[in-house]
Amino acid sequence: MIVTDKPTILLVDDNEANLKFLELLIEPFDINVIRALSGKEALTRIKGRELALALIDINMPKMTGIELASIIQIDRSRDLVPIIFITAFYQDELQLEECYNAGAVDFIQKPFNKNILESKIKVFLELFRNKQQIYESENMYRTLLDASPEGIVIIDINGKIKEASNIAVEILGNKIKENLIGKVFLQFIPETEIPKIKELITRVREEGLVQSTELILNTGDKSQIISEISITQVNDLHGLPKSLMAIIRDVSHRKRMEKQLNYSERMSVLGELASGIAHEINQPLNTISLSLENIIMEIGKKTNLDETYFRNKSKKIFEGIFRIGKIIDHVREFSKERNDFIHSTFNVNDSISNAVSMISEQFRHKGIDLVIELDNSIDSVQGNTYKFEQVIINLLVNAKDAIEEKVKSITDVSQKEIKIISKQVNERIKIEIHDNGTGIKPEEVSKIMNPFFTTKDPGKGTGLGLSISYGIIKEMNGTFDVKSELTVGSVFVIELPVKPVIKKKK
Repeated sequence: MIVTDKPTILLVDDNEANLKFLELLIEPFDINVIRALSGKEALTRIKGRELALALIDINMPKMTGIELASIIQIDRSRDLVPIIFITAFYQDELQLEECYNAGAVDFIQKPFNKNILESKIKVFLELFRNKQQIYESENMYRTLLDASPEGIVIIDINGKIKEASNIAVEILGNKIKENLIGKVFLQFIPETEIPKIKELITRVREEGLVQSTELILNTGDKSQIISEISITQVNDLHGLPKSLMAIIRDVSHRKRMEKQLNYSERMSVLGELASGIAHEINQPLNTISLSLENIIMEIGKKTNLDETYFRNKSKKIFEGIFRIGKIIDHVREFSKERNDFIHSTFNVNDSISNAVSMISEQFRHKGIDLVIELDNSIDSVQGNTYKFEQVIINLLVNAKDAIEEKVKSITDVSQKEIKIISKQVNERIKIEIHDNGTGIKPEEVSKIMNPFFTTKDPGKGTGLGLSISYGIIKEMNGTFDVKSELTVGSVFVIELPVKPVIKKKK
């Protein structure tokens, strides 16, 4: 199709005088003109041309105006070409049904009325220009849609997909876009995720936009992906809901990488705590050993054993065995490569106590005082208790390292202390970890949550601990902040909602 900057009008009449009159009439308009004295000549001249309007004489030899108009319309890939038929007859004498089927939008009677004809041409040219602007907007819209690096899906008010970007087609596992258009979007939502998508749509209607929410999606090849979806409402000119636009990112690979990094960091933490855990186990082992030695000594005296004495010693042995078992069980649970998407209700004080139990002996051995001030009246939160323990252990290890670094440069450190505080302020749980270590340089405070950034010496940190911790707290809809003063110390502050809107994950 040949498209020009100016609209093109076709003039067809077997009378040369009529054609010249029409040409003179439309000369003031900024248009291109194609003239023809017959239907055959007209078809030859308009081949591959886009027409804004055609003025055609009805009664012509060999090919009538209605026949010509019908042929013209067959080859139109978009809308029909508007036809103004030129006739010497009155409309009630014409075969109107045939005329309208051929694309008739109006009739002009001979002899021509200049003012009437001019006004009609002006109207249809304006309509054509408006239509062209719409086509250009649609083409621009589709170009932007297909060029987008995100998966974009437009969903009508009936829940059906009316448009999709190329990336969206790829994400949803369809090779051909046409196979996706018209499908109900909910068919890509697993049954377990239906309540979540309904909640999201409700929020979109109330707020207009919901951003970056994780959602499991089914794909055309019967697999599932973890997506990050943002949804906005599109309104019509009257402000009424017209459709929804969903922006979809496939974050499955990122989630797998995060899981691997999280697990690696957890193993790194356990490696650092190995000596501390050994201290924790050695203490009850010593108690068991001494108790058994005392019992054997008493038996060796060949006197009647005091039952109370024997019971007390046995009790200490069983307490030691129970403590060792509890430590081993907790370390095993902590180190499991568990399903990171499962959340449950837990008490942060219990998690803090469990974390401290794996590390307190090591800190005591280093001469670092652990001051624990936990508010026992706080409410529970939702999340993964083992991942939260990982956050606490990471912060405690960092605090220990900061104090030891300070000791290297300042030999006279009168008190080495780490304080852990928990409290509830309204509907939020606040956890603070204070240390009197080296502190953090002001220009580095804003960077410490970044992946692979570390203030430690080379080989003494992965640079992932705080980044992963930040992600865990964010996943629990919490906040993670730090305040630090060089040579004085740091305070890490975690806030968690008591009743958070938890991202349910499969």
